[in-house]
Amino acid sequence: MLRLFFILLLSTLTLWAGRCQKYIQLERVAHYAVFGVDYPYWYGIGQLQQESGCRDIISRDGVGSQGVAQITYRVWQKFLNKKGIKNLYSVGNQIHAQAYIMKNCKKQAYSSHLWVAYSVYNSGHIVNKEITKARKALHIREVPYHIAKKFCKRRMIHFNNGQVISACKIGYDYPKKVFKYGQEYKEFNTTSYRFW
Repeated sequence: MLRLFFILLLSTLTLWAGRCQKYIQLERVAHYAVFGVDYPYWYGIGQLQQESGCRDIISRDGVGSQGVAQITYRVWQKFLNKKGIKNLYSVGNQIHAQAYIMKNCKKQAYSSHLWVAYSVYNSGHIVNKEITKARKALHIREVPYHIAKKFCKRRMIHFNNGQVISACKIGYDYPKKVFKYGQEYKEFNTTSYRFW
């Protein structure tokens, strides 16, 4: 039984990796255009894997998230229109939108580390509040991931299938998964951007 589980897990990961491969060049071009050529764009691919398994889908999340990056267009429409993105019908538009939104999240993040920007993308500003609490309590400027996580006091999420998960777990697992999946596509080691 355990062997079957590992075979299914490996085949699923291989399928994701195969699907994600076709977006490498789009991710590189979009993130370099928005951030510059020093940006570790492979985290964008990891984000696509985390968000949609690299599938161009409409989510059943109830808020209208769509595409490979699972963007809620009605929330970002005004912002994206200013960037020249009038819809999310094409994967190219979705990936360019993802890069612009990540740049916006990076500006909003209360840390220079990318894990915070990816947390903002997933959970919004709440991570900044947790960082602020940690700064005040511990008198430190740059709050590491594991310390910010200790200051997390979010609600429990109740799913239709009866599962209950802490919003802290969901929120703090997100950048870990983006980082892990992104490592599969890592191209170079030298970058001025720090993830952790």
